[in-house]
Amino acid sequence: MKFISLTTMVMSATVLAGIVTAQSEPTGIPCSPPIQYGCGTLSLFNSGLPYLYFCEADSTTTVVKTCNCASCCNVVNGGVGSGRTDSCT
Repeated sequence: MKFISLTTMVMSATVLAGIVTAQSEPTGIPCSPPIQYGCGTLSLFNSGLPYLYFCEADSTTTVVKTCNCASCCNVVNGGVGSGRTDSCT
């Protein structure tokens, strides 16, 4: 019985480690709406500060730039086309 419990604990720890690793890099995570810019934050990426990303046609993120302060990411109307902007300082 102890062997099964230890095996389960090791497997659970391995899965959790994989989840934490996956959340430390935002490139490739799901996003919406596609073909637009956005601002995001992950506690394990860029010291928890925002980053500017582009939501690709397949609804996955590509990090464009990391920001230097908590309020430095700004996207207006998706950041694409006339009258739309994006910035990250």
